[in-house]
Amino acid sequence: LRPLLPRFYESAYRHFARFGSPSAFYRMSERFLRALVECCLRLAKQEIGTRLPPLALVVMGPAGRREATRFCQVQMALVWNGAGADDTMAQLGTELVAWLRVCGIVLEEHVTPMNPYWRGSLADWQSRFETASARHDQPSLIELLRLADKTVLTSEGDLATGFDQLCNRFLRQRDFIVNLVKRCHLLSNGISMMGNLKLEKSGPHRGAFPLLDHALLPLAAAVAALCLLHGVEQTGTPERLRQLVRIGRLDVDLAERALHAWHCFSEHRLSLELHASPGQDCRDILHLVPSTLGAAELDRLHSSLETVADMQRYLQVSFGAYT
Repeated sequence: LRPLLPRFYESAYRHFARFGSPSAFYRMSERFLRALVECCLRLAKQEIGTRLPPLALVVMGPAGRREATRFCQVQMALVWNGAGADDTMAQLGTELVAWLRVCGIVLEEHVTPMNPYWRGSLADWQSRFETASARHDQPSLIELLRLADKTVLTSEGDLATGFDQLCNRFLRQRDFIVNLVKRCHLLSNGISMMGNLKLEKSGPHRGAFPLLDHALLPLAAAVAALCLLHGVEQTGTPERLRQLVRIGRLDVDLAERALHAWHCFSEHRLSLELHASPGQDCRDILHLVPSTLGAAELDRLHSSLETVADMQRYLQVSFGAYT
């Protein structure tokens, strides 16, 4: 299995270099990740050798938004239906993570089924949500808000539906929405008070523009928060924007500009990754050097960042009406 990952991504980045389509790249990447995870799950189950309850594997973060690449750290949770299987499922989580690592999948260390917080029955997950909400526990609220961007990679029976309903019911509660909107407000949109790009002032990337912190994250967070406010259940950013327009919660002009911004940022992201060495951290890769961009590219980037600022302002207005 291990050679499959580099072979796939070599083909996927080659396809992007030729056709320049982030959407096609992300679709291929999701299908590959889904197939590889299902295979690793089968192997992990064989290692356990005992009957297991119906279960589902959920990814969050970029992969949860269906924007997985070779360099993003995969966040994963394990859900099952039933009680009394804690020890067995802990063993399954350990075996699964081991197989994923053998295959070359980069995992975010503390957000895996090896961590008890990221595995549990439906009853366990409900208890986590209820406890975080009742205690107004900010760290727990922040952690559980990862599930605002989630995709079920594999599920048995109707477990995926049950988990989706559980997450939607709690994540739309006031405590969760307030937490996400406040954190969205703190994210930079990449443009300074004087209208210039916010560049790194020190460190190894001095003079470069941090695409992840000032573009990709604030746009995704603003769209996710709007979706929680208005009950939109789609996962990918383009699909979310289209649904917000369909239900009359976002005007066509702003949605189109946000979609163009998403394409702009994604194209830059994949172009930077195209020339990166395997094993590099995405935060070291995703820095644009303005001097390498043409006038048209700089103008497009600046316009896209202004759209992020408009989305953030629109989120504040929508949240004000909500409260």
